[in-house]
Amino acid sequence: MEVGPIYTQGKSFRARAEARQRQYRSEILKVGWSKYGHFLNEEAQCEGANFVSPIAFEAASNRLAQGKGMATRTFDNMLSSQAMCFNIFAPLAANLELASVVFKRILPVISTVSSIQFEYTPSNDIFRDQVCHAGVDCDLLVGGVTTEGAKIIIVIETKFVEPEFSICGFRAPGRSAKDQPVCPNDVMIDEDDSVCLYTKLKKYRYWGCTWEVGSLNTSALPVAGCPFGGPLWQLWVNHTLAKVEASRREASSAIFAVCSPENNKTLAAINKIKDFKELLIDPDSVVHIGVDHLISVIGDEVKAPLDKWHKQLALRYSSI
Repeated sequence: MEVGPIYTQGKSFRARAEARQRQYRSEILKVGWSKYGHFLNEEAQCEGANFVSPIAFEAASNRLAQGKGMATRTFDNMLSSQAMCFNIFAPLAANLELASVVFKRILPVISTVSSIQFEYTPSNDIFRDQVCHAGVDCDLLVGGVTTEGAKIIIVIETKFVEPEFSICGFRAPGRSAKDQPVCPNDVMIDEDDSVCLYTKLKKYRYWGCTWEVGSLNTSALPVAGCPFGGPLWQLWVNHTLAKVEASRREASSAIFAVCSPENNKTLAAINKIKDFKELLIDPDSVVHIGVDHLISVIGDEVKAPLDKWHKQLALRYSSI
């Protein structure tokens, strides 16, 4: 089977990841491509070829039928983070006993996993930002019990080849050129937060929820300038979502985790998490889950017939 056209040249992580997916498609899946070698043709999409197990394909298809949170790229683009999320976590969602063993090794505070929800969209009364396909959500919402017997909520964001996290919409490049409101670099944020354009113009409750859950170490915040105008924005809102969901579900603790390949140095997830932790009262409430490490742990714990799922995970995502 043809490898297909190359989109990203060179030796970057994205280029290596594309090459791995092209090779996997042509040598393992033996299906056709569309546009570029890492895009599946329509026939392969319909067969669920972007998923390494029938369980993952079924979970993604079921979530697609529910509306918001899913896109075509999940089914045709082999570099899709969302597809990676279903490929890794859907079999765990279907086997909570295995999920408990795996999560306990990744996050030792966890004793058991009780639920895993994909593409979780929170109630609009949390942030008040759910408009059509817009609004903060999370790739995974995991419920569990700690080793001390208390409820815990884990919010997980998965990234595969993305070079960055989402940033504040009022800092997006090109806004000023389009005569759209732009938040100034020296904006003064305090517990009033009325100067934040999300608060002022949109009436969103990102800051309101942050103050309610008391997650920030206010003494560590800059005197001037919003700390979340740049690459820490997505970490902030997802961490806040984890805290709010924990409060609403009467969980005693919450963790926000970024699951991404260790070798995706452009994303620099570990460094950004380190920067974000410095602003928190509870730094341990944010963690990084390396994809290589996670797949290795699954391999240690999985048994037949799920060992076939692990093998395909490793072929697609390990050691890129």
